[in-house]
Order: sequence, then C-alpha cells, then structure tokens
Amino acid sequence: MKTSAKMTITAALGLASALSQGCAGDSSRPKTFSTDWLDDGGRSISEVQARLRGVRPSVSTDLVVSVAGNDKIIGTPLGEGAQWTATHALDARPIIAGGVVVVSGGNEVAALDAASGKKLWSRPTGGLPLLGAGDDGNVTALSLSRGAGSTLLVVGRDGSVKRQLETDKAIGDPEVVGGVVFVPWANQYVSAIDAASGDEIGRVTIRDKVSRALAIGGTLYFGELAYVRFDDKIGQASRGGASRVALPSRELPGTPRLLVPGTEKVPPAANARDRDRLFGRPSGDAATLGIDSNRFYASYYRLIFGFESQRGHLAWVRTHAHDFIGGDAVVGGVVLCDDQGKIVVLDAQTGQVAMERPIGEPIKSCVVQADSFQAPKPASPGPSLGQQITDAVTVREATLATAQRLLLRELATLEDEAATKTLIDIASDTRSVPVLVADARAALATRRNGASHMLAALGKHYDYLHDVLRSPPVGPIADALAAMKDPNAAPLIATRLLDPQITDDDVKRAAAALALIGTEKEMPQLKQFFAMYRGTAPTDEVAVAVGSVGEAMLRINAKEARPLVEAAVKDTMTVPVARARLEALLAATPDKPAADKPAADKSATKK
Repeated sequence: MKTSAKMTITAALGLASALSQGCAGDSSRPKTFSTDWLDDGGRSISEVQARLRGVRPSVSTDLVVSVAGNDKIIGTPLGEGAQWTATHALDARPIIAGGVVVVSGGNEVAALDAASGKKLWSRPTGGLPLLGAGDDGNVTALSLSRGAGSTLLVVGRDGSVKRQLETDKAIGDPEVVGGVVFVPWANQYVSAIDAASGDEIGRVTIRDKVSRALAIGGTLYFGELAYVRFDDKIGQASRGGASRVALPSRELPGTPRLLVPGTEKVPPAANARDRDRLFGRPSGDAATLGIDSNRFYASYYRLIFGFESQRGHLAWVRTHAHDFIGGDAVVGGVVLCDDQGKIVVLDAQTGQVAMERPIGEPIKSCVVQADSFQAPKPASPGPSLGQQITDAVTVREATLATAQRLLLRELATLEDEAATKTLIDIASDTRSVPVLVADARAALATRRNGASHMLAALGKHYDYLHDVLRSPPVGPIADALAAMKDPNAAPLIATRLLDPQITDDDVKRAAAALALIGTEKEMPQLKQFFAMYRGTAPTDEVAVAVGSVGEAMLRINAKEARPLVEAAVKDTMTVPVARARLEALLAATPDKPAADKPAADKSATKK
C-alpha cells in the first residue's frame, strides 16, 4: 500500500510540474501557489466570479456525523432519512463535504455517501494527514499535509484522480464550486484552480487570516476569524472592500475559536478545544452581510451561551446535562451534540430546546453540516435570563468556574431582585468555589435592590444542626443596605457586630454601615462593642471598626458618646489604629454646649 501511494504521488509531481511550466508563459495568470505574484487588484478573481455567476455550491446533506467505539462512524440526518453506520480506520475527524463524508485512516482516504454511508471510493495516501475537503457533486477536492508542504487531490465520483498538485506551501480547507477548486493558503491568499486543467485561473488576497473555503446555505465564503463572501465585491478584498462579517469582541469563557484553522489536523476524538467553541452562521444572500438571527453562540463544557451579534450582549445561557463536543449554527438556532450521544437543537432567540434526537450511544466526537435545515420553534420561551444564569452558576463543578465568573458579572447587571438572592446563596454556600464566593461578595456590595433578600439573610446565623455552615456575606450586604439607606437594616447589622462566625472584614464593613444608618436603638450593641475591642482589637480591620462605631455613637448621641470616646483617646491601652481614628473624629466634631442640642432637635422636629 505504501509503495502504491508513493508511486501515485511521484507520478503526479511530474504532472503538476508540467502544468506549472505550461502556465508560466501566461503573464496574465498567477503561477499556481507562487508568491512571485503582484496583487492584480481583484481582476482575476472577479473574472472567476463572473464565470460562476448563477452557479451555487452544491447543497450539503443536513447531517450529524459522529465517531463512536472503535472506528465506528454514525450518520444521523437532521431531517428525513434513516441513521446509518459505517466502519473505517480513522486518523482524522470525518469531514462532511456536499453529498459525501470523507474519512481518513489506514493509509487511505475514502468517500462515503452522506445519505446512506455506503463507500463510494477510496484512494491510498501513504499516511498523509487529511486536513480538509470540498465537493461539488462531480469531484471532491482534498487537502493533505505533506511535511512543510501540502498535496491537493481532486477525485472524481468513480474514484479516479483528476488532479494531484504538490506544493511547498501549507494549504487549507478547499471548496469546489462548478468545477473550480478554491484553495486558501499562506493565511492570506485564495487560489481558484480549474479542476479540469489544473490551472490557477484567479487569486485574491484577503486581509483577514484565511485558511478555509466553505459553502454555507448555497453561498461560498472564505475565512477563519471572520467570513468573507464570494460575491461581486470579492475583487475589492485586498482593499478591504469585500463583503465581510465577524463576531464582536467580548469577554468569553476560555479561548473559543469560530473556525478551526484549515491547516490543522483535527483528531478523531474530541479534546478540550472541542468543548470550548464559537458558532455563528453568516446571513447568506442579504445585501449587507450579517449573522443569522442576530445571534452567535459559545459552548463551554455543559454550558451554551447565546449572544446578540451586534454588540455581544448576553441573550441567554443554557445548562446541559453533559458536555457538548461539537455543533454548528443553523438557520434560526444552533445544533449541538453531547458526549453521551444526544443531538440538541436550540432556538436562536430563547435558547430553549427546539428538537432532540438520540444518536444511540456515547460518542467520541461529532461534526455537523446543515445547509437547508432550520431550527423549529420551541414550545415555550423558557425562564428569565436571571433564572437561566442562576441555574448555570449554581452547578457545583470546578471546570465551569471560568464561565460562572463571567455569568456572575452578567447577573450583577440585572435589576431582577432574584439576582440578589442568587448572589447571597453563592456567597453563603460552603460548596461554592472560593473564587465565586469572592465575586459574589463583590457584586453584592454594588446591588441597589433585593433588600428583602438581604434582610432575610442577615437573620440567618451559623447553625450546625440545621445545616447553616457559613454565615451570610454580612459585609457586602451592609455596604448595599447602607447605600440604600434601608431603615430596617441597622438592627440586624448591629446584631452581627459581636458574631464570632463572621470575618474581620465583615465586622469592619458592618461598623461602617452603622456609622451611616445606625439609630438610638443600636446604642447598646455599639457601646458593648466599643468597650470590648477598643483595647483588644486583634486586627487592623477590627480597630478600624472601633473607629466607625465611635463615629456612629457620636452621630447618634454625642452628649452620651463624647465622654466615652475622649476617655478612649486618653487611655494608653486603646490600640493605636483605633486611637488615631477617634482623635480625628473628635477634632472634626468639636464639643457643643449641652443647651444648644435641644434647640437644634426642636428645630429639626418642626421641619
């Protein structure tokens, strides 16, 4: 087998060389894959576009192809048709191209009929890795990695090799339209090669990184980080004038990719990169190129996010039972498959399940192709965004922490009072990941609604027998309630000053809140705390709290509090941090004659 493959490639090398020499005298055409070419301003690619005007890429089968067991390939139609299975050695992930599924392994590449799984043809490769494939119903173009270079193989439906071109350049994933093979290479060029003659009949320079040519919904696109449409503006690509759309930049969990580089071999089994993906479908024939349904999607293990495609705002998030390992955006939604063998179709607008289909067994990987398939409409709109985020951030899995941190920040922007309760629950739960506890506490301090949930939390104390194992986030709640000037907050905050289960930071923040909203009713707790800790504060935070308590007492009842504060300042046993704060308070609030106070109070009452 290896000898046969070597002979085939060697013979074809001579053919490719002869073809290149035959075109060398034609100065109007670029030499195939040669960098000795000056950009022609889009002339040659515009001629190709004119030649193919009215010719659309062949419609691909709406199909999910999965790898399961030992080299088992399963094809599951998204529309009508029966599920099929095939067996073939695999050293790369299957590729759906038009009406065929291309598989590679065992030193050969083979094409299976996408509707039935029946093998149509096979060719030896000598073990060269398969990178990409395209098909127009008549021929299939394959890109194979060959060390630092590449092989482009064009195979007819009968399995005969129509063209085999060797190059020292790294070529990407090709596509075929009307007998023209579009091959991206060197991350910036797309060459149009006539499949019948092997001539490069046109080339375009694209100012985006480009390693894939792909047909989506009957339209040809080039790209990797964005989509560039092959239309009557393609000749302007080198000047930035082509029809182009990209996803907005925004914070995302992990480092997801929209398209896997076409020069990268994709292994048969899914890895971490497959659990961390971006999906977005260009909007097809619209005059201004956009993203279908105004949505793009990001998967992260068990989570899938839907984002608004103009500014990247979070529209919805869904929590799934198992990890997503593959998928693709479709008209009106997104198709995903999980590692346990379930296909899920989600609605673009709501993220709700529009359709489910079982594969029948756990799978190692999957690829999705949907040209004409449209996501059905779900039965209901589903829960609110706040509830969706709550469902996602309360999943107790360390692998989701990165995504959950992002979602907590999104939750903090919602005015839904239920969001406040979720933040409290996370900060109070001993099972929460520590970094999420810190984020929830920070978000709580900035909340300006949900006071009823905060007050209810302050009423809960550590109780081992009743499974209350962590005190509520007293400090952040105190910050928020003080900012809201809630009249019901001060008594509950005061009861926490002497709680041994809260942190010193919580003590400091509770005291600071009481300095703003404390009342005469809290004076007993304030005086008790002041007496206990002005000389024994174990940390600077508690010492600062002593100062805040002194401030609260002076504001509430200066006549009663001032002698206590003055005595503390004079006492050498008062801790230095507290003494300095108290001295500053006395200097800022000079003593007034006692007779002045009733008059001031009476005046205030009249007002």
